[in-house]
Amino acid sequence: MSDSQDTDDSSAVSDADRKSIGARLSAARTQRKLDRRVVANELNLDIRMIEALENDDKAALPAAIFVKGYLRNYARLLGLPEEEIVRDYAAQTGDPPPLTVVKIKTATPFFQLPSARLLRNIILLLLAAILIWLAYPFAERLIQSRGQEAQQAEPGRLQLPPAETQSTE
Repeated sequence: MSDSQDTDDSSAVSDADRKSIGARLSAARTQRKLDRRVVANELNLDIRMIEALENDDKAALPAAIFVKGYLRNYARLLGLPEEEIVRDYAAQTGDPPPLTVVKIKTATPFFQLPSARLLRNIILLLLAAILIWLAYPFAERLIQSRGQEAQQAEPGRLQLPPAETQSTE
């Protein structure tokens, strides 16, 4: 008796593989004893949209991108494999696979400009060097004038002239 159950289960699986997406959704909904109105309320869709999904009525369905979202949510609600349902729908409608982003290799320029931070630092260093070069004569005069002051007599020290020798002659 268990052998007959196994063959029934395998035939149910093969039937599910051969069924359309709408038939699988309808069978899963009736198996869970859900009404179309309950499903429509749960998915925030119009009942006509649920009927169109279950009847595979492509004329009543919106753009494929929306239908894939509806199918994904509907399958999740019923406990069906979401990605498999969406993949089967894409195969039935002949939709192209989703676009992939491809990085285009660009040729590196022969001369690459340095970053803005590096340019800013170089300009600041040049400005500092120019200021030092311009200030050098003033600094040199200041140093020389301080050197002359150092040669002058220091305040507080009395320099006496050399003493004359008095002769008693």
